[in-house]
Amino acid sequence: MTTITTYDITTAEGTRFSPHAWRTTMALAHKGLSHDCHKIGFTDIPGICDGARKIVPTVQFGDDVLSESWAIALHLEETVPEGPSLFGGEKGKAHALFLHNWAAFSLHPLVIRIILLDIYNRLQDKDREYFRTSREKRFNMSMEDFAAGGEAAKGQLKSVLTPMTKTLETQQWLGGRVPSYADYIVFGAFQWVRTTSTFDLASYGGEPVQAWLDATLDLYDGLGRNEPAAS
Repeated sequence: MTTITTYDITTAEGTRFSPHAWRTTMALAHKGLSHDCHKIGFTDIPGICDGARKIVPTVQFGDDVLSESWAIALHLEETVPEGPSLFGGEKGKAHALFLHNWAAFSLHPLVIRIILLDIYNRLQDKDREYFRTSREKRFNMSMEDFAAGGEAAKGQLKSVLTPMTKTLETQQWLGGRVPSYADYIVFGAFQWVRTTSTFDLASYGGEPVQAWLDATLDLYDGLGRNEPAAS
């Protein structure tokens, strides 16, 4: 069997928090694949694998190295026929792609304004200067000025989460009757918050979202729940 190694960013306490890496962690569990997880910091990324990586998740499948959660999910679906399908066919893949883009362009931009300083305060010391410099370049302002928009972001969250809430009022999973990669995409955002901040993201989606989050945390012998929540 091919050895699988993942590389995952952690806090100073060793907690894995990357929303994109959590998608991959859940996808591997969905497929029943064991893997070795190497916990790293942001500043360690240039030294992993072939030295050409810039992001996590990065996964090494034997001699093959892949980065970017969507590409990894497609690779798993195409090369690992054993285990349940991540998408349930081409229509499911299209559905998941929509949620991939919804999370990237609607949910994550609000969440990061709310938890940015929480993330920074929990980072390994060696990562803090890199994180501040790279984020301030990305946002074209100081982290503190960016985070000042957190209250406004909270005001938009209920509206952004409403499609998710309405979907989960009539079905248990975003994937339908069973969890799919669509669920892991969105779970990544909730786990990002859960592991770095005490902000209660699920409360903005109401009971259906909370029930879904609890069920997702319990999947695969509590894989998500076993990662410590921020306190």
